Amino acid sequence: MNPWTRRSVALATLLLVGCAATPVAVPPGTPCGSDVFSIRDDFEGARRGACTIETRRHARVEIVREHERVTNPSPWFAMRIEPSKARAVTIELDYGDWKHRYVPKVSTDGRTWTTLPAEAVRVSADNSRARVELQLGDEPLWLAAQELVMPADYDAWLQAWHAAGAGRLVEVGRSAEGRAIRMLDGGGDSRDVVLFVGRQHPPEVSGSLAMRAFIDTVFADTELAARYRERYRILVIPLLNPDGVVAGNWRGNVNGADLNRDWGPFEEPESRHVLSLLDALDADGYSTRLFIDFHSTDRNLFYTQVAEESPAVASFIERWFERTRARYPDYEFANEVRPTSDTPNGKNYMIRRYGIPSMTYEVGDETDRPLAAQAARVFAEELMRMMLEGDAAQ
Repeated sequence: MNPWTRRSVALATLLLVGCAATPVAVPPGTPCGSDVFSIRDDFEGARRGACTIETRRHARVEIVREHERVTNPSPWFAMRIEPSKARAVTIELDYGDWKHRYVPKVSTDGRTWTTLPAEAVRVSADNSRARVELQLGDEPLWLAAQELVMPADYDAWLQAWHAAGAGRLVEVGRSAEGRAIRMLDGGGDSRDVVLFVGRQHPPEVSGSLAMRAFIDTVFADTELAARYRERYRILVIPLLNPDGVVAGNWRGNVNGADLNRDWGPFEEPESRHVLSLLDALDADGYSTRLFIDFHSTDRNLFYTQVAEESPAVASFIERWFERTRARYPDYEFANEVRPTSDTPNGKNYMIRRYGIPSMTYEVGDETDRPLAAQAARVFAEELMRMMLEGDAAQ
């Protein structure tokens, strides 16, 4: 090769390097992909930040909170990966200043979910990134922090119980974006009420699944549940934050507000509807006897009252836990006893207002779903027995 040819090849190489495509960050709401796959977030519950195609088989996706007011580390993500070719691909979850929390889950239909095995997820030493290895086939693949349980799922569940004669379906109000907040109003004509609430925080799916098993047990076709329903009026609000769930929020409603810190200020429409419900019950002469708020955290636990504030309530709760442990020792959980504080969450508010057994029922993010569901059934059965036994003793 003569010198001129060598110089031409060298110049052409430099030009090619200099003109090599720089990866471009694609904003959320816009499909992001290569000739192998694309990533979409055009469905309920979806959330991702900017997406950058690093190579044709590797995308880096920023995981971002919904609002600067959000400080709780619940880095939710959900996206749909549509293949152009059956290939192995890497989705890199970039949490920025946040940390990896949820074990990614996948689904081929958006309804049935599988937790990815440990070898498919590699987390960086500082927990700020996770590389997810996926094998794409011919069909889309959903990738999410937790299972997608959307408003339509709750509506179908409540409607099924309504159709079975369990109770009335009531719209207690509308969310900030106008979505219906529905309640199942069941049980007998008793003036004593029990209230169950769920999904104040959008990512807390494991608690929501446990709530469903719990409530299914309360409305089951059993002699125990039938007696309980005759004795108590049962109010169930399983989805208090539909806007946050649909938006894939980490914590808040559409205004970025934590609804479980609004039981006192009642500044958000969703929590104001609960206040209106309680005021109406009081005005009509009903007595609220029990409150359980279902949530998720990193392990199974309950937040309950200290004995000094209410010895009878604390004793009732501890006996409930003892009986449940005796029946189902495989389910490990803690009782986090805390004094009532000024934190305006549901538990504290209901204790201050009524002095009743009021607790937060927390399920671990990654607790085995069948295990948690079976535990919820046992908790429900023992609670019903104890409340009925208490009536008999009185």
